[in-house]
Amino acid sequence: MNVRWRGDRAVLVTVNDAQTREQLADALHQNLVVLGDDAELRRGMQHVLVEVSAPDPDLLRRVEEQVRLNTDQPHAGSPIGHTHRIPVRYDGTDLADTASALDVTVPDLVSAHSAQRWRVAMIGFAPGFAYLEPFEAPVLDWSGLQRRTTPRPRVPRGSVALAAGMSAVYPSPMPGGWHLIGTSDAVLFDVERPSAPSLLAPGDLVIFEDVTSR
Repeated sequence: MNVRWRGDRAVLVTVNDAQTREQLADALHQNLVVLGDDAELRRGMQHVLVEVSAPDPDLLRRVEEQVRLNTDQPHAGSPIGHTHRIPVRYDGTDLADTASALDVTVPDLVSAHSAQRWRVAMIGFAPGFAYLEPFEAPVLDWSGLQRRTTPRPRVPRGSVALAAGMSAVYPSPMPGGWHLIGTSDAVLFDVERPSAPSLLAPGDLVIFEDVTSR
């Protein structure tokens, strides 16, 4: 892992894989007080960022120490946050083409997508937009499906999509270049939600439930 300054109020840790990222993020989260009274943790696909509100010359050393401790200690497995079951009607515009691109039948694609357990790697691109990566070994070669050559100017809210080894649910109408395989009524982002506007958070687990025939 590579640890370096990111400005004068943040330290960026580059990680090699999702398992390492989740283990490190969990360890740092448990020791945020050690890193600073107001320290905040942010996850990216290949990074973990520790940020404080004011310049702190000692932040790099403290983060390096926590990274070293995390590397030296064995882990039973990657932590999981909340588990969410999201109902999906597999009726997306790109469903048949996506199955063909992955060299499977439509029923096989539906079965694989709903059998796969997905973990929230990060929230980005738009409020509530969660990048979901396979939690365990991929059921299909999801990484073999690249983004659409031409993005759509508007993707409807609730669209369930695949691209570049990941899945997602569009939280609101927006442009998008992912392949649309289904729709969901789940509300991914709501500013009036009492707990948090975003339904999903990094580290959470997502299970898609096929409700097409209901």
